[in-house]
Amino acid sequence: MNNKKVIFPGKNSPEVKFIVELGKAFHKCGFSSYALEERLMEVASKFNIALQVYSSPTGIFLSFEDQDAFTTTILRVEPGILDLEKIALTNEISNRVLENKITAKEGVELLKRVMLKGNRFPFWVIVFSYSAVSAMVSIIMGGGLKELFVSSFLGLITGIIFVISNKLNLTRLLEFVCAASVGALSNILYTAIGPYDQSISIISGLIVLFPGLTLVSGIDEIANRNLVSGTTRLSSAIFVLMFIVFGVALGTNLFFPHENLYILNIKNSTFPLSLQYFATFLAPLTFIAILNARTKDAAVMLVSSLIAQIGLYFGNQITNNQIGIFFASLVLGIFSNTWARFSKGSQYIPLISGLILLVPGIVGYQSLSSFLSKDISEGIMAAFNMSLRAIALVTGLLCSNFMISAYKPKKQN
Repeated sequence: MNNKKVIFPGKNSPEVKFIVELGKAFHKCGFSSYALEERLMEVASKFNIALQVYSSPTGIFLSFEDQDAFTTTILRVEPGILDLEKIALTNEISNRVLENKITAKEGVELLKRVMLKGNRFPFWVIVFSYSAVSAMVSIIMGGGLKELFVSSFLGLITGIIFVISNKLNLTRLLEFVCAASVGALSNILYTAIGPYDQSISIISGLIVLFPGLTLVSGIDEIANRNLVSGTTRLSSAIFVLMFIVFGVALGTNLFFPHENLYILNIKNSTFPLSLQYFATFLAPLTFIAILNARTKDAAVMLVSSLIAQIGLYFGNQITNNQIGIFFASLVLGIFSNTWARFSKGSQYIPLISGLILLVPGIVGYQSLSSFLSKDISEGIMAAFNMSLRAIALVTGLLCSNFMISAYKPKKQN
């Protein structure tokens, strides 16, 4: 923040309008509260405007200082869907304004256009991507041919429901409807094609809906002393998991009920180990359409996924699986920040694609499923493992931010 005496230019000035629009855009794109606050403060400092920012998952408070008084703006913002293209474009616009390549007024118009953009991929590509990522996860988790077939079909159904619910603005019931549908179809297919591991197929079919990133983001917020926002995100992640578990339980018990098999029970794979590694490496590509990423960012998404998996492998060689994930997030964070610093892109693009297969959403599902099945000890153990994995991830990211920042430090006058 500048220490110079500043005068508020007025709420209708292009600079203030740009700060407001940028805050709304960052929020809808899924920026963490502390990252949003720091970025807006940086932009305000560039304009020589004294600004205090408070961000929560559902709103933003902007307080502009005008000599001895304050002008406060309150923005009620609905949490948006993670959109990597909008993150990249919004970051580019803010950088162009900071570098004086465009004016604040031009930046406002560009931001409005970006936020009106829909998903750049057609319906069928998005739905196919849901099916593809479910197939990849089925292979990674050790499923056979039946599990692969069922997972692909269930992922297809999840994708169709997701796209339709977004168009009809019915996202509040999305997780429950998808989980109940997947649970019911899983039982129907179990009766139709014979026994298979339902746990693998159900988890693979719903993998995109698991709030692992929200869980990690919540702990990250708390670690950065943003307690209200972090607690809210954690609560949201837990409730989403509850909706998914209850939906699966309802679906599997209403249609052709038999012995509950929706608790994770990984078995030996019928596919070669090399195919599992290949699926792990290519899985982020299936998220390009789901996360609406730009095709030119596919290369860095693949590299970040590979780096995360290499870090996880060597981390597990040094210590156990829960602690070993710290090394994966550490090297991933260093790579993401380094790439963002030298390319001037958003570190979220490589970071999110690398974190997708590391986040502990599946473990959280296992924990709540165990509680639902009255296996209290297994549920507590799974919940502890989930918490430990999430904390290890966040700690690795915090250490990477300490080692290298995603942005070049500003020169001191």
